[in-house]
Amino acid sequence: MTRSRCSLLAPAVVAATLWAAGPAQAAEVLRVDPSGKATKVEDPFVPSRADGDLGKEPRTRTSSPRAGASAASSRAGASARKKKRKKGPTRGQKAVTSALSTALKRRSISRAKYRRYQRQYALARSRRAKLKGQRGRELQSVIATVEAIALRRQLTASRMTPVFLILGRNTEFWRASPFPKSRGYVQFRGSQMLFEYYVGEGLQLQPLANFKKANALHGACVKPTGVPCDKAALGKLLGEMAATRVTRGRFKAYEYYFDFGGGKPPWISGMATATGVQAFGRASKLLGQGRWRTYAAETFRAFDTPAPTGVATRGPLGGTHYLQYSFARRLFVINAFLQSVIGLYDYAEDTGDPTAARLWRRAEPEARAELPRNDTGDWSTYSYQGRESTREYYDLLLEFTAGLCHRLHTDVYCNTTRNFRDYISKPADLQLAGPATATRGEETQVGFSVSKRSAVQVVITLDGKTSLNKTATFRRGQGSFTWKPGGTGTYSVSLAAKELRTGMGLRTRDTGEIESQ
Repeated sequence: MTRSRCSLLAPAVVAATLWAAGPAQAAEVLRVDPSGKATKVEDPFVPSRADGDLGKEPRTRTSSPRAGASAASSRAGASARKKKRKKGPTRGQKAVTSALSTALKRRSISRAKYRRYQRQYALARSRRAKLKGQRGRELQSVIATVEAIALRRQLTASRMTPVFLILGRNTEFWRASPFPKSRGYVQFRGSQMLFEYYVGEGLQLQPLANFKKANALHGACVKPTGVPCDKAALGKLLGEMAATRVTRGRFKAYEYYFDFGGGKPPWISGMATATGVQAFGRASKLLGQGRWRTYAAETFRAFDTPAPTGVATRGPLGGTHYLQYSFARRLFVINAFLQSVIGLYDYAEDTGDPTAARLWRRAEPEARAELPRNDTGDWSTYSYQGRESTREYYDLLLEFTAGLCHRLHTDVYCNTTRNFRDYISKPADLQLAGPATATRGEETQVGFSVSKRSAVQVVITLDGKTSLNKTATFRRGQGSFTWKPGGTGTYSVSLAAKELRTGMGLRTRDTGEIESQ
């Protein structure tokens, strides 16, 4: 068998690296005015879905593929059935009323707040009774979540601010506003905060997206992004977020208040917490206001506290790992972990804070050890021993590995960054492996190796007539096609591979001959 090889397309790709986060491209947000009218706008500070979203819904032992939506539907349905059976207050209603009364008696909330929260809760229930279809189910889900938190005796005074904020925004929104996209962002006029729509869970306050937005606002003020600097918007957003912080264990936290992958609210995210630390540190330096550093330092214990209260756990390779989800203690999402390290590192660099420095240094060796295990040789995995990343999360991980290479100048991060760039920019390495000979009328395996997941086509001809033309998808490694020569002579073999992940159409060919006897 003789072979010749040629690469048809190998464009160079330069991966953009975000050293100090700033606007990259505008993302869509549904902006709602007080009348309920909503307008779709492109906002350069709103993060992309991969950059600001929570990621794939995890599958914990208690979850199903549709855990969030099914749990919300179950709560809403159960509450509706109870309402039909009973005219008096439900257990959930009693729990909310009791939590409010207890907070007032302990003087943990003012009488004005007590009355406001009572009105918000009553209005939500009243409006829910008038809403039909999916709108009613979305609002009912949020009401049911408030009641479930209260039933678990977790509706503490500090949690009332974010919980009733979410309830109030959903009460306002579902009356008439158009449905957002799934995982779409919603912003209310007069506020800088972003809410995210989770189907079956209503609009939810999204700490990660808001802190990413804060970083983008900061970026526009410190480097040429083509977008005007808006310090007032940055200060307003972080002030609004600081107002939603709660006491969790022995630290302050920015919590999530909906079911997600089997996790019951309230829960926290290491990535969101570290991005908040990063955002507060940058704002302190830019705006010259020490209170932002105070808000950041209040959350540090989250990284010292074991999950599920905090986000610290033992990683798969024995070191300290910071979790994406406090309730998923064995799910090690690599991009979230790297961003946690980056956020703490940046804060330590910006402020000289020794606690932040200790926290990133403690976890970084585990991150350095885990990262190569997420490199498949032609792509990345989303989590340790998990499935391959989508293109969005691949690009996000590349951004973070490049960021750590830039910050730490460590071989693991720099080499992995080069690998990930090569996987995007280089076509597959394709080699025909044989055989050199075959027997007429007998099946033979035409083997090859391919370095990237690709669609591989084989065309075998004899004297210009096609004997085999077949295409199939193969992962990185060895593959083969089954072929039965119909005659004798020298067959021409042509292989072509088109990689499937990048959308760039990178192609490679290899050719050879097989002698049939």
